[in-house]
Amino acid sequence: MSMQYEKFQHSETEKQSQGSRNGPPPPLHHLQRLCSGPRPFLLSLGISLLLLVGICVIGSQNSKCQRDLVTLGGTFSNFTSSTVAELQALNAQGGSLQETTTSLKAEVENHKRELQAARSLNDKVFALESKLEKDQRQLQADHSDTLARVQQLAKDLRTLTCQVAALKSNGEGCGGAAPHFLLVPPPPPLGGISEPPRPSGSQSTCCPVNWLEFEGSCYWFSRSGKTWPEAEKHCRLENAHLVVVNSREEENFVQEHIGSLHAWMGLSDAEGAWKWVDGTDYETNFKNWRPGQPDDWHGHGLGGGEDCAHFYPDGWNDDVCQRPYRWVCEAHLGVAG
Repeated sequence: MSMQYEKFQHSETEKQSQGSRNGPPPPLHHLQRLCSGPRPFLLSLGISLLLLVGICVIGSQNSKCQRDLVTLGGTFSNFTSSTVAELQALNAQGGSLQETTTSLKAEVENHKRELQAARSLNDKVFALESKLEKDQRQLQADHSDTLARVQQLAKDLRTLTCQVAALKSNGEGCGGAAPHFLLVPPPPPLGGISEPPRPSGSQSTCCPVNWLEFEGSCYWFSRSGKTWPEAEKHCRLENAHLVVVNSREEENFVQEHIGSLHAWMGLSDAEGAWKWVDGTDYETNFKNWRPGQPDDWHGHGLGGGEDCAHFYPDGWNDDVCQRPYRWVCEAHLGVAG
């Protein structure tokens, strides 16, 4: 058999020689040389060893992977169980929260309805209060108007009664004897409405003819001029005195009747201090001096200062008592004994 192999190899060599002459040698020559001898066995053995090592390594890694997979499976199972438990707890809490939310929503709706009802009630109360205040103001206005009318009617009635009584008694005004205060019966009550206050007693009195009544006093306005002492003396003869101004209303009443004329009032400082003729306290009483007055001016050339007060269109002024000004007498209504 080796002979045959040698012959075959020899023939192949010849063919290769012939082929080399004819062209490049075939590539199988090197492969055959490589596979001849013990080399194939060693190569197979090496490959087998490599395969065995690879199989062992793969088996080892596969075993480790299996162990890791088992561990991971256990961990995942525990995680899944824990997650499921937490989800169940969260679901339970969510259900409780849902019930609480529903209850809170119901309470909120109830509070909204109560708040709306309270607002509606508050609006009604406010409307009623506004209407009540409006009605009260209207009633007060009506009452004030009615009271003013009643007072005016009572005053007119008293004036008419005094005029009738004066005609019957033929009374005379200033320029003669002392003024005659007429006694007349008081007017009857007017429907239970409170009347203006009047002096106590069984009968009320009227101002004399040509005298004007204002707030319980009678006033007489002169048409000629006198010095302050002569004017005060004239008023005393009429059972009166020069007017004493106690209020802004009385001031306006007097100014309305004297206009722009100068007229003496019952105020002087002949003794060094301003005093009212009826003893009224000067410091606490009403005052209406013009700006810069009283100034006790001495430059008038009449001697002395200015010791007597008189009405001026825009207030009071002090002047020389000897100037002839008009005057105003005042007397309080008497009361029958």
